Amino acid sequence: MSANHPLTSQDVTTLPLKDVEEEGSHVLQLGAYLRISDDDRDPVTGELSRQGVTNQLKDCHALAVQLGGEVVKVYDDNDTSASDPYIVRKDFEALLKDLAAGVIDGFVFKHSDRVARQAFDAARVCQIFERNGKLVGRAVTGGTDLSTDNGRAMFVMQAVMGGVEASSIRRRKADANRHKAIDGKDHIGRRAWGWDAEGNLVQPHADLRKKAILDIGDGATISQVQADWAEAGVTGKDGRPVLYKTVVLRITHPRNCGYKAYMPTRERRENPHPWGPDIIVYDSKGKPVIGRWAPLVTPEEYWRAIRVLEERKEVAKAKGQTGGTRPGHRTHLLSGLVRCGKCGTRLTASARTIKGKKVPFYRCPTTNNGCGGITRSAATLEDHVEELYLDAFAKKIARQAKRSSTAESTQIASDEARLEEISAEIESVMERRKPGAVSRISTSTAMDLIAELEEERGILRHRVRDLSAKIEDHRKTNPALLKEWEDYTPDKKRHEMTKLIKAIIVEKAPRGRHFDPESVDIAWEQED
Repeated sequence: MSANHPLTSQDVTTLPLKDVEEEGSHVLQLGAYLRISDDDRDPVTGELSRQGVTNQLKDCHALAVQLGGEVVKVYDDNDTSASDPYIVRKDFEALLKDLAAGVIDGFVFKHSDRVARQAFDAARVCQIFERNGKLVGRAVTGGTDLSTDNGRAMFVMQAVMGGVEASSIRRRKADANRHKAIDGKDHIGRRAWGWDAEGNLVQPHADLRKKAILDIGDGATISQVQADWAEAGVTGKDGRPVLYKTVVLRITHPRNCGYKAYMPTRERRENPHPWGPDIIVYDSKGKPVIGRWAPLVTPEEYWRAIRVLEERKEVAKAKGQTGGTRPGHRTHLLSGLVRCGKCGTRLTASARTIKGKKVPFYRCPTTNNGCGGITRSAATLEDHVEELYLDAFAKKIARQAKRSSTAESTQIASDEARLEEISAEIESVMERRKPGAVSRISTSTAMDLIAELEEERGILRHRVRDLSAKIEDHRKTNPALLKEWEDYTPDKKRHEMTKLIKAIIVEKAPRGRHFDPESVDIAWEQED
């Protein structure tokens, strides 16, 4: 090996095996296994320091020489946990394969807990050495010699003890992260999309995320937001457009309105796509903890978008659909709203070719119990329904001008006050079950009382969310919509229309007339 090119922890094979054999006396061809769990990253570039594994490699080189060998292959699992059963260490797996296949004469390592921190992994290593007594397996520190029975026993013991230590560290870290969440601080993890490490907004991602939340509240679909982000050049780590589930997570995350969220790693593995409102951190008074970063939207705007998505899930569930919040992107304004006046079946949108041009129509299908007896020009019907809707909307504005969101705000204040009382009552109940307490109650009674209080707290929290969304609806419902209507997408128009229109019934038109307004009957939603 050239002195001008020393072996590094990132080299895979630096000394051809056949060259070693040709030197005469056999030199042990050893691998070196390197690993640390958490490597330091440069705060600017994000590059790993690699100082830990580099130091390990130096020690492994020295040990290999003492054993009469040389490191010819490096197995490098830098910045990788060995105690997490969900993580696959690629170079560790490669090491086991090479040892079993006889590619190398053995390997050296810093300490047993660098190689294994789970009994299962330690047993896999020991099995290979038990089957081949000629393999070399030595640690720089800890006295482990895998070629002996006692050495293997020591290896397993050290690995298991290392796993216990790692488990304790994870428990302390989880507890520290939970307290950070209660204090409104970010814990170590992935940097949120749209913010920097200090909690400042990063453009254009922050504006894209904010616009998506507001658009969802106005009736846009997740698919539409996904398409908007793709058009803006937003991609995932693989360079492809972000996934649908990623868009949902970013839109529903509580940090958007400044709320702190927290979910332990173990729970996140069991539920990798949590519903945003379910991971909000509440303080001792039952109020959401406010994080130390710049929010994108107000809580009212956030809850408005959440309510839209939750309503879609409920509708999909009622229809027996499995798409949840993922209804198809609608290209026709009245899709799903128009029904046949003869059989009640929803009309479907299709197109006919007339004079070389495709003309959209709504028609009653002959499938799904449809009679196929009603057909209407989409353009004519949509123009007529839009005119009726805008007229009804203008009248609604006039009525709403006489009322405000005072009732909702008063109710929210009352509910929040009651939430504080509930927290205090739960503490009181827990104190009353202790020996020597005044008016002592049994633990069973205490749990019954707490269950009732927790149920009431859940109802109140949901009502506060719903009322906050309604306040934002009232604020958004203003004459500006009449001016901006033409710029709305079909999804957004349809979302606004469904607030007033329950269904559109189309009757068969009289002969000789292309369109009769009297053949269209609109079922209006009852105003709350």
